[in-house]
Amino acid sequence: MKLKDITPKSFSCEAGGCPAIFETDRGTYLIIGTKVDSVDSLLSGRIGPNETAIEVPAGLIRGIMTK
Repeated sequence: MKLKDITPKSFSCEAGGCPAIFETDRGTYLIIGTKVDSVDSLLSGRIGPNETAIEVPAGLIRGIMTK
């Protein structure tokens, strides 16, 4: 898989622990954010065994939509 970092400049950082978004050569996106374990009841049945819920700042998504 090849990744292209499309994280808005305002969210870029040098160290780990920063939200980020990448475009893949598979026609998908890879998003890095904070893992959220307490949403199981809110997302009842939506999270599959090979999936996890992550939380990212709204500005991260808005930032890529304005590119």
